[in-house]
Amino acid sequence: MINIKNLYKSFGKNEVLKGIDLTIDKGEVVAIIGPSGSGKSTLLRCMNLLETPTSGDVLFKENKLNSKHTELEKLRQQMGMVFQNFNLFPHKKVIDNIILAPSLLKKRFTGQFETGGTSIIEKKLD
Repeated sequence: MINIKNLYKSFGKNEVLKGIDLTIDKGEVVAIIGPSGSGKSTLLRCMNLLETPTSGDVLFKENKLNSKHTELEKLRQQMGMVFQNFNLFPHKKVIDNIILAPSLLKKRFTGQFETGGTSIIEKKLD
């Protein structure tokens, strides 16, 4: 579903990402972890083109995201990410925090998202 091939990202002379290769299959839940300054946020931002990679390819559902012919906004509607300084609602249950954004963005009933959200929680608790 997501393929990253030989991804590089530099800010001036500072090389942050160097030849990253990553494949994430449909249904897979992945956590990107590492110390501060290791490029985690930059990688995620390059994955949905909030940052433009210096070189390399990012493919989502076999569509090359860093191609000028890609309908990026349409593909972004199928992606989600939690930012480093995310804000959870402390008065809500975990499942309610997980399904809030998808239910607002897709404008569907929250029941449609509870099954997916619950399965993520169960996998992480096992």
